[in-house]
Formats: sequence, C-alpha cells, structure tokens
Amino acid sequence: MAIKLTAPLTRFDGWRTMGAVKHPADTRTAEELKETIKLWALANKEVKEFLPHLKEIREKHLGLVADTIELSMRRAMLPNDINLIEPVEANGKSILGLMLDSYKVASKENPEALDFTQEVINNTDSRTAKVFFLESAGGVLENKDFSKQFKTATPLVEIFAKQTLNTPNPYSFDNQKNFMFLVKSVVNEKANPEKISLVKDFYNKIANKAYFNLFEFVANKAPVSKVEDNLNTVEQVADMFVREGKVLDAGKFVNRNTNLY
Repeated sequence: MAIKLTAPLTRFDGWRTMGAVKHPADTRTAEELKETIKLWALANKEVKEFLPHLKEIREKHLGLVADTIELSMRRAMLPNDINLIEPVEANGKSILGLMLDSYKVASKENPEALDFTQEVINNTDSRTAKVFFLESAGGVLENKDFSKQFKTATPLVEIFAKQTLNTPNPYSFDNQKNFMFLVKSVVNEKANPEKISLVKDFYNKIANKAYFNLFEFVANKAPVSKVEDNLNTVEQVADMFVREGKVLDAGKFVNRNTNLY
C-alpha cells in the first residue's frame, strides 16, 4: 500500500546540541524516505532535478539523501552558519546539488564513501556535517581509489568526533577543522587500509598515556605484521614512560623495532 505524506518526515527536529552527537538509528522506511525526498523537491529545484536519479540510489542510502537535504534546508541560528543551498558554481550548482550529484554515482560505484558519510551525520552535530559536505562536494566521494580507506575508516568516525568536538564553540570552526584533519589523515592515497584498521585498537591501547601522528602511522611503509607485533607491547612501554615522567611517541615505536627506546 502506497503511503502519502503531507510534509517531509524529518530526522533532526529539535536537534540543537553541538558536539559529538550520537544519533538514534533512522527508522524511516524506504517508501517514507522516497516520499520525504519528493516533498523536499517542492521547495528546492536541485532536489527536483535529482528525483529521476532516485532509482540509482541503493536503498540503504536513501536515508543519507534525505538527511543531507534536510540538513541543507535547515538554517541554524548561528552567526556563521553554512548555507548549502546557495550557488557556488557558475552553473548555479550549490553544495547540496554537488553532493546529490556525487550520491547518484557513488551509491553504486563507491558505496563505502556513502557509508562513511552517513556515519559522520550519525555521530556529529549539524555544523560538523555541513563542513564535511562543504569539503567533500565535487569528487572525493566518487573516487574509487579511496574505497578501502573509507571502509576501514568508518569505525573511526565516532572516535574522531569525541576527540575533536566535545568543546563546541558556535563562533569558531576550529573543532570542525580538527575533525576534518583526522578524516583527511586516513582518507588519502598514501593511507594504508590495513594500517587504518589497526587505529582503533591503537587508540584503545595507549589511551591518554602516549601520542602518535595519525597520518604518519597509516602512511608509514613498515610491514603490517611488524606493527601488529609492536602493538602487543606498546601499552606496557607507554606505562613505563609515564612512570619515568616521559611521553612516548607511540607511532614511532610501533612502526620501528621495539628496541628503538
């Protein structure tokens, strides 16, 4: 039985919290999402132009499309809110339009990138999601060279959010820049997906006892097997450094021989 909505079925009503926000799962059905997108199209030309491409979107990404449109259409009462529906290109395309163009390609050809994007929305505030859209529009989501990086980095999004967004500042984008710095550290041509898959365990082992440069860790040419061996002892070495009043560069430790120190 076909459903008939009279207004978009939104997900973020009343969402005003800033920071590392963990959202509940999207419970809208595929039909509800399609109807919601069609209703948004009544208010936005680019969404209307996108409608014929809905059939190219995997069902699991319909929620991402609806979320992106909703976040773009809603303006925050902040002094420097990001406008995603104003034209940014000579052809009149907005960031929203560019994102929708990316989605209709990436949903089939690079779904890992859209899974990552959904994880960003699910674990951050609207301000951070908008910055992610702003910096991702125009090609990176369609780039299949980054498929493995997106896939292995998806479990890290919540960690990145908690590390960078827990002291929100409505007058600055510094937190968002720090979040995107971590994202770009793992989604690039030099990042080794096998190393990215070790990052979560690495964070858990060193906690606040040591530090490491994320990009240097995932881009280093050290054999993965050697890194895995050194991860087995890095926690004990970090504890030893703490007792001696020192701070361990854990990245250098795991990427080199354990006798480095």
